[in-house]
Amino acid sequence: MIRRVLVATVIAGVTLLGSVQTGMIRAQEPPKYAQLPDPRPEDLNQSGLDAIDLSAVPLFTLDAAYVQAIWEEGVSRGNNPSVFSKIGDCMTATPDYMVPFSNGEYELGEYSSLQAVIDRYVGVPARTQEAGFDSFSNPGLAAASGFNAAGVLDSTWSDPKWCSAEESPLVCEFRASKPSIAFIMFGTNDLNSLTLAQFDYYLRLIVVRTINNATIPVLTTFPNQPGREEQSIQFNKMVVKVAQDYNVPLLNLWAALEPIPNQGINPDEPTHMTKPESGKVASFLPEDLTAGYNLHNLLTLQMLEQLLKVVDPAAVG
Repeated sequence: MIRRVLVATVIAGVTLLGSVQTGMIRAQEPPKYAQLPDPRPEDLNQSGLDAIDLSAVPLFTLDAAYVQAIWEEGVSRGNNPSVFSKIGDCMTATPDYMVPFSNGEYELGEYSSLQAVIDRYVGVPARTQEAGFDSFSNPGLAAASGFNAAGVLDSTWSDPKWCSAEESPLVCEFRASKPSIAFIMFGTNDLNSLTLAQFDYYLRLIVVRTINNATIPVLTTFPNQPGREEQSIQFNKMVVKVAQDYNVPLLNLWAALEPIPNQGINPDEPTHMTKPESGKVASFLPEDLTAGYNLHNLLTLQMLEQLLKVVDPAAVG
């Protein structure tokens, strides 16, 4: 029996996608871990996107049995069960994403249960002890302003201080940090640089290479880009389709941002999300959860909580 968990959440007193749903999928046996072949562009097509309703996709989707299988394989290979990686563009590379949890600059409000998640990762070295990073503060070797889904696979953009000449930023990050989980968000820059078919191909490559590293990939939908809403929706539908095709966890940030002002995007710098008036991007007080970075930080911790409930329930009570 495979358990697929579909979760909605309540943010700032508003239920965004209804009540918590849990579905059961019958199968001959739970999915097992296996290495996957790289996708081939000639085998891919973009049909089926019209059937995806982004607003109806839960905020969190994961297949518990498959997550467990990847996790166990990764731990057996030496991936660190208390390290996660952040992979993406400037919305991921920014110090406004997750970094405040490393130095105690956060306010959980009614989400106090997330303290157990923070405790799991804070202070645990990512990369090396000498680097001085934990998962929250690690800027990531596969996260940078300007990155798209193709760039993170290209060794041209690897950091020579940490990466060998042939390593892509993605492979370098996995080798250096040994994460058990990777949060992956692309799309904002891809709208300008890749066709939908190219985005499909490169995103699948990222997912396959993450799974083949025995790291759990968490795909994340991205905010609408002003003036390119329809294209943003199509690319986000592709994110959902890739997550579905590979049966990997999905965080539907797009849906969470829809009800808040400017859909969480800074109108003056549309490749960045909004901050609250307080400037505290890791505050989960109701008045601050109308900002994009705050919602992204909250949902990331909540997804970590959902994953830990599957792979190490004792860690989150």
